[in-house]
Amino acid sequence: MNTASDHATRCAAGTAGEAGQRLRAVPSAGRRAACLSLLAMLTLSACGGGGTGDATTALPSQPILAMIDPAAINIGSVGWRTSTRDAFLLAAKQINDAGGVLGKRLNAIALVARDNAEAQAMGQQLLDAGVTILNVSTSTRVLNLLPQAKLKAVPILTESSSSPTLSTIADDDLIFRIGVSDVDATPVLARLAWDAGKRRAVVLVNAGDAFGAGLASLFTPAFQALGGQVVQTVTIPFGQKNGFDSYLKQVYDARPDVILNGILAADISANVLNEALPYQNRALWLLPGTAAGNQTFLDNLADPARIVGGAIGAAATIGAYDNPSYQGFRARYLAQYGAEPQDFTAPVYDIVMVMALAIERAGLLNRTASPTGAMVRAALRDVMNAPGQTVRPDDIGAALALVRQGQDVNYSGAYADVDWDSHGDIVGQVPFTVFRLDTAAGTWDASQQLTVTVPR
Repeated sequence: MNTASDHATRCAAGTAGEAGQRLRAVPSAGRRAACLSLLAMLTLSACGGGGTGDATTALPSQPILAMIDPAAINIGSVGWRTSTRDAFLLAAKQINDAGGVLGKRLNAIALVARDNAEAQAMGQQLLDAGVTILNVSTSTRVLNLLPQAKLKAVPILTESSSSPTLSTIADDDLIFRIGVSDVDATPVLARLAWDAGKRRAVVLVNAGDAFGAGLASLFTPAFQALGGQVVQTVTIPFGQKNGFDSYLKQVYDARPDVILNGILAADISANVLNEALPYQNRALWLLPGTAAGNQTFLDNLADPARIVGGAIGAAATIGAYDNPSYQGFRARYLAQYGAEPQDFTAPVYDIVMVMALAIERAGLLNRTASPTGAMVRAALRDVMNAPGQTVRPDDIGAALALVRQGQDVNYSGAYADVDWDSHGDIVGQVPFTVFRLDTAAGTWDASQQLTVTVPR
């Protein structure tokens, strides 16, 4: 999945020392360069990064490089939402409170990029600055950064990259997901539509996007296998925010009873529904994880009560409600930020925990307090997969102690208890949440969860 969906007009940076302080964007014509510089300086000044910081302090010429702490273990994140940034920082804070890794502080540099170009610039700067391992959100951004990551031998862990391309691309075994591929997610959407009595589908996606291409190519055979048909695929230029009537006319001319809305940005996806209101068509809106359960999608709906066909979706983007580790994560997130964790936050939280365990093991195996990205990559499956003692994020300090003692561990997270296969894809039982739009209340009904074994 790919976009600056939630925060199209703001960007943010943070370190583990701040664990969630909100930072404002720079509302100027030169916003992109200034945003990187100013937010980096704000982070350094406000969060124990080493700056003193006031209105007269000169900005560093290389702001991301200035965030690097040579005495710490440096990890980075190029996210797409402040909520996932907050989860990244929360996990790092918890690890540091437990003593850090390899006798050092875990310096978590967490950035939020509003678009693909900004993500590329941020990711390149983090790699050039020397981070050991990187979290990157969305398929297109991961694929864009892969050549640079390969040059540095830095692994990329991602929570929201569902394109099947990530499973097959020559990545030097550097890409690892904590989240499902569309190969596993799309059949769940097809089944939802079929069980709702829908038989004629139109697929709506952004042109030139890896997520949209994968979604369209996988939904068609999955829906056809059930007995349905995809009668049209309509593509909208990437980044177009309004003026959708000509595309909606193509959609409704095909006479669908269900429309798969694969538009990437949650706010833009909602705008499509807003511009469809005058049609008052009873086709069901079917939503993948880019919109299903997303608060920004809800916030941008103009009049949910007028969506006569309703909207439903399914996404494997949060943990199972009855998972004690998810419950613990939720409690910590609420205590830190005073808000419910959003979709994709539990996987990001797990990503940082696994990073820490792998860094600790890489240091042990290679007898170094500063393991390279390649060393950490080689240790990722060691700490994620069986065999080994099951460890959980609730007591990450004890888990790290086991690794330091040379014991094998098997991480079971807030998101799910999964392993990584040879492609860096997850294997195991994954919770899918069914999200139904309550059009009267303008809220999500997320009471139903399904457990799906992946790969299917």
